[in-house]
Amino acid sequence: MKTVRLRNFSPENRRRKTPRRSVLCALVFSAAFLAGLMIAAPFSNDARAVEKNKTYTIFAVLWRGETEVETGFRAYVRERNLPFNIIVRSADQDATRLPQIIEEIRKTKPDLIYTWGTTNATTVVGRMEEIDPEKHITDIPVVFTMVSFPEGSRLITDRASSGRNITGVSHIVPLDTQVKAMEAFMPIDRIAVIYSPSEPNSVLNVNELRAMAEEGNFKVFPFPASLDEAGKPSADEIPSLVDEAASIDPQFLYLGPDSFIGQNHKLITAEAKRAGIATFTATEVMIRDSEALYGLVSPYRDVGRLTARKAEQILLEGKHPSEIPVETLQRFSYQINMQVAKRLGIYPAMPLLSYAEVLNQ
Repeated sequence: MKTVRLRNFSPENRRRKTPRRSVLCALVFSAAFLAGLMIAAPFSNDARAVEKNKTYTIFAVLWRGETEVETGFRAYVRERNLPFNIIVRSADQDATRLPQIIEEIRKTKPDLIYTWGTTNATTVVGRMEEIDPEKHITDIPVVFTMVSFPEGSRLITDRASSGRNITGVSHIVPLDTQVKAMEAFMPIDRIAVIYSPSEPNSVLNVNELRAMAEEGNFKVFPFPASLDEAGKPSADEIPSLVDEAASIDPQFLYLGPDSFIGQNHKLITAEAKRAGIATFTATEVMIRDSEALYGLVSPYRDVGRLTARKAEQILLEGKHPSEIPVETLQRFSYQINMQVAKRLGIYPAMPLLSYAEVLNQ
């Protein structure tokens, strides 16, 4: 898989003929990429002293079964021969199952908890303003992964230190970097967004995108899905939402971190292709497993490997979770679905083909 380390990008850089390694670094992107309530940690560094010849138990709380993230996590553990025994439980996309899983964690008393996704993380450890030791795990190290907005979800207030028993990995490329990636593909002045207003992550993302638009030279047109009496969106509405988005003639239909979008990504991207709209995605599964045109994404296996590294630091190096920064990958993959590009007649700028991963040629 080709990956891109994001650095400064300018028209001059695009025109300059450079070696491949330099081109890889040319995709744009600057300082924002590099870029309270603090509670006392319930256990000390002394209590985290590493025990030799011990097998450590990791309790993994998944949302929809194992994914490529877990494939990466297990690969890191296997390659480094780490003494980890992994217990897996999945909520199967049903949050009502999580209290029972938490009770099992208390009985099992693992050495570390791994959580996948925002719902699992916030339910297991609690949001900063509502931590309750009766409901949440406060005395076992927790490493979360696949959390789109750790600050917005109120898991942390500072990525440098959580100040509590957690650390983790976010998989979402910084939004300003995503916008610059769109601009590198072609000039933009209109972006359409379909999202679920019931998901805090989605609302945060759309609000941030709209704030960026006010300072930039483009406009954002949000198309929220309607909610039923249970507060859930329906996939039946997707074709009409796509048609509404097409009516404003956007350069891109933006598919952000949204469970509703994720669960229906094949339908949404197929409808977008029917309507002749280019789609930009922030998550790898949508570009590899649907008809999205392109995206700037964190490869899921690499996210899993970085998450495993944090578990290693806690269990084998004796670090407290609050000493380990919450991070996003430093390398992203710029991916283009060429079959969709041909169908739409929308092709990337030639310099992008030097460093992008071209799929379905």
